[in-house]
Amino acid sequence: MPRGLRNNNPLNIRRSTDKWLGLSPTQRDPAFFQFVDLVYGYRAAGKLLQNYQRLHKLYNLNGLIARWAPAKENNTKAYVARVARELSTYAGKMIDGETHLDLIHDKDLLRKTIIAMHIVENGLRPTASQLEALDKGLSML
Repeated sequence: MPRGLRNNNPLNIRRSTDKWLGLSPTQRDPAFFQFVDLVYGYRAAGKLLQNYQRLHKLYNLNGLIARWAPAKENNTKAYVARVARELSTYAGKMIDGETHLDLIHDKDLLRKTIIAMHIVENGLRPTASQLEALDKGLSML
């Protein structure tokens, strides 16, 4: 099982001083947060992506992914390309790194973006139960 799923943190949110709802009382992973349930990991991911737009004015995949998965640690261009390809399939139209996205008001787009990022972060598509957890997490925003 991929690390993100073992940690109930499917988008691999790095540890910080943030006090997320649903954090596991014991944080054994030295790099990434651990949540008591997948619902809280998805909720935190949604909240972070929305904050990237609210606070940092990042409205396209190039900006969002560069902040989420910086080039010093990741192949950011490949990450953007994969997420754009997944979103294009969902949207039925071409989405690229520069396409304006509204993850604050368009909850369906936020959901699809998280699914695409889940695929990149974990190397597999979310299962039905993981999608259920995602929907519960996003309902808490």
